[in-house]
Amino acid sequence: MNPRGKGCLVAFAVILAAIMALGWWVLDGSTTRPRVVRSRLTIVLDTPEGERTGSSVTQLTTYFPGGLTRAQGWGLMAQLLGEAVVIDLGQRGILFSTFEGQSTLLRGGGDAYNAGLMPFPQEKFRGEYAPQASINEQYAAYLDDLNRLKPKSALLLEYVPALVRFGNLNDPTSVALVNPLDLAASFGSGVTFKGATVEITDDPITHGIEDRLPWLKTSSEAPTLFPQGSLPIYQKDTLPVQNLRFTDFRRLPR
Repeated sequence: MNPRGKGCLVAFAVILAAIMALGWWVLDGSTTRPRVVRSRLTIVLDTPEGERTGSSVTQLTTYFPGGLTRAQGWGLMAQLLGEAVVIDLGQRGILFSTFEGQSTLLRGGGDAYNAGLMPFPQEKFRGEYAPQASINEQYAAYLDDLNRLKPKSALLLEYVPALVRFGNLNDPTSVALVNPLDLAASFGSGVTFKGATVEITDDPITHGIEDRLPWLKTSSEAPTLFPQGSLPIYQKDTLPVQNLRFTDFRRLPR
């Protein structure tokens, strides 16, 4: 290639890089890097056979968009990865947590991920930031402080996510809500809630719930447990489990 041709290629590459940089700045333009926080939810039950425990580590990545993305109202964006807690009670059955709050499920659903169940107050875990730091920079410093200090907190029963069991693990429509105040009604006499904790951790994300709920392998999307039209008409407005989706038990990368 002659020198003139090489010069043209270099100029084209520079122009292309400039266009890409401008596009990033217009569409995103973020100046705060994403933050990753992993948290563990642990649930402990008392049973006649002894204490039973289950835990799960989830990961929340928080993005701080700028530019046009922020102008459109996206102040923060987040992606949750991981799965719900599983507690095997042997012949009594298996208890599953969900990514739904007990109250939000009744209202139609809403995320209830581990660290969000009992928020560690930003006033306590402020982190370090400049005096003129933006709200995003202050929040990023807060997340950095969580990762540095790795706090742990007991979780009040009212904040424990919605709990369920399945009459048939191969059939998602066999799901039934479990009352944490009356576990004996679902698992037999002597089964009671003992406690729950949330902690920030560096441990790896939990995997393997598909071994318990094989129907999760059939889709990486977010279908409801009950296919459209499968619920009796008289139940459609009164049955909270109709709001449960595959993503209430497992979150995969998008």
